[in-house]
Amino acid sequence: MLTGSALWAANRLGMRTVLWTTWGADWRSGATPGSVLRTVRRDLAGGGTVLLHDSDCTSAPGSWRATLGALPALLDHARAGDLDVGPLREHRIAG
Repeated sequence: MLTGSALWAANRLGMRTVLWTTWGADWRSGATPGSVLRTVRRDLAGGGTVLLHDSDCTSAPGSWRATLGALPALLDHARAGDLDVGPLREHRIAG
């Protein structure tokens, strides 16, 4: 959860806070590759950040499989829209 205390602590530790533009709701027990893809595509735009989970330690058991299953189609969709795809550390900051 993003709170004033969390922002203060992150800043004090020299961390950069980043919010996401869209997410896959991939932590839910009913998530499927199709539902993750539809949810992400709804708000996907250039310059955005997509939140996906690669673990189910705080999610429904096995929910990471929905994320993994959605990735090929999500990457195809992004590339068809001429969007760059990469890790957060390569994300350009506007300013």
